[in-house]
Amino acid sequence: MMVHDDKRSLAEWLFRRLALAVVCFAAATSAAQAADTVRIGSKNFTEQEILAELVAQLIERHTDLRVERTFGLGGTGVCHAALVAGELDIYVEYTGTALLNVLKHEARTNTDDAYQIVARAYRERFELEWLPPMGFNNTYAITVRATHADEHGWQAISDLGNVADRLSAGFTAEFMERPDGYPGLRHAYGFDFGRTADLDPGLMYQALADGQVDVICAFATDGRIAAFKLKVLHDDRSFFPPYDAAPVIRSALLRDHPEVRDALAALAGTISDQTMRRLNYAVDELRRTPSNVASEWIESRAVGIPQSTAGTTTPQADGVVGFWATVETRRAELWQKVFEHLGLTALAMVIAILIGVPTGILIHRHRAAAPVVLSATEIMQTIPSLAMLAFLFAVYGVLGATPAVTALVLYALLPIVVNTFTGLKELPAEIIEAADGVGMSGRQRLRMVELPLALPMIVAGIRTSTVWTVGIATLSTYIGAGGLGDFISRGLARNDPRLTLLGAVPAATMAVVLSLGIRLIERRLRKS
Repeated sequence: MMVHDDKRSLAEWLFRRLALAVVCFAAATSAAQAADTVRIGSKNFTEQEILAELVAQLIERHTDLRVERTFGLGGTGVCHAALVAGELDIYVEYTGTALLNVLKHEARTNTDDAYQIVARAYRERFELEWLPPMGFNNTYAITVRATHADEHGWQAISDLGNVADRLSAGFTAEFMERPDGYPGLRHAYGFDFGRTADLDPGLMYQALADGQVDVICAFATDGRIAAFKLKVLHDDRSFFPPYDAAPVIRSALLRDHPEVRDALAALAGTISDQTMRRLNYAVDELRRTPSNVASEWIESRAVGIPQSTAGTTTPQADGVVGFWATVETRRAELWQKVFEHLGLTALAMVIAILIGVPTGILIHRHRAAAPVVLSATEIMQTIPSLAMLAFLFAVYGVLGATPAVTALVLYALLPIVVNTFTGLKELPAEIIEAADGVGMSGRQRLRMVELPLALPMIVAGIRTSTVWTVGIATLSTYIGAGGLGDFISRGLARNDPRLTLLGAVPAATMAVVLSLGIRLIERRLRKS
């Protein structure tokens, strides 16, 4: 017996040492990978993805660092918070946005003043460094249809004053709230538009061209201004500050890897307004990818090709043919996004089941708690998905799966809890009495009688939650969790139906397949 105990003790000792070694090795490997990785982010519109790709590819070409891309994040607030928290290392920001929206300073009309203020404040308050501006100024531009402007003689924003209450405006969500957006514009020019609508940046231009709105807050470097025959009105009261684009980098990264500064030196002052409009046009209208457009620009600078030829290849086909061509060219990325989406859904559902089913059992046993618990899960359903994701990102302070899965679990709980509670509550009283009559304990009755009979109802709740979770998971892209929502977000940002369908079709298919599979299990349980 002693020999057996000694062997077991030795085995346990060896196992613990081996486990400790594995954990230490994994931690060291993870730390080494993190130290050699640069995480680059972008907001959710075309220009940001192009600029982020330029930054990423230059670092990949001129350093030994590995680049991790987290594109399509939900606006300035998310990107800045992620950078400060160390979840991102670099993203491209605009001086006017940083000055008014982040630092809450007054507007500056002088370009150099604005840059110096934000560079100094970011260094002192956030330990972030602004590299030199890239050369273009992507200011907001109040824009109307050219035919409408010619008809009414509009040249400047002030010209809209007498008719503003009869015009409808389509603005981005950020523009509606920012001090350098609609609130400040109303104060500076003294008028309100008759109706305003929040529009995705990629849909504004088409909405204006189609006459669905009369005014939009375009971006000065967007190639769609010319493509849709629109007119930018002169900012005659100099309301909008300069928006010079520049990479913003964590100071710690530059201390550890000064070669990053050298790699990005090629961006300083090299992209004019005209060049940026052309690069945006190549993605938005010619259906090029930001990666290819950025690569061609870098190659053109390296070998001296005239910049006017960069990014002007033949547009890709639209419609059904264009969609299947997109599927073919993005097959590898599509499978990656499918597995990411499936992973988010599966993990969230497993956690939701582990929480939801016991909760349903608990409130069945303690009926007084049922109204409170059910009301709490119902309230979760009323919170808009994007608001929930933004809140959880702020709580966790990290991008990616953690806040996304937490949100998905909270949304998935209601059908599981309700169906578990209802399935147990509606069991015939005579069955419960019979179980008690044969001397079953409460646990035995639950395990051997109640749960087997309520299982079809519980599975029906799981099926409903699964379908919801697949759909809600598409919004996880805005906090960098990946999945099929990445394609949907990109498609909306570029008004490209092919990309939108590339995310929507597999997501819908996944929801249908999972629903049918779980329904089949449910039917078999009801028959058994």
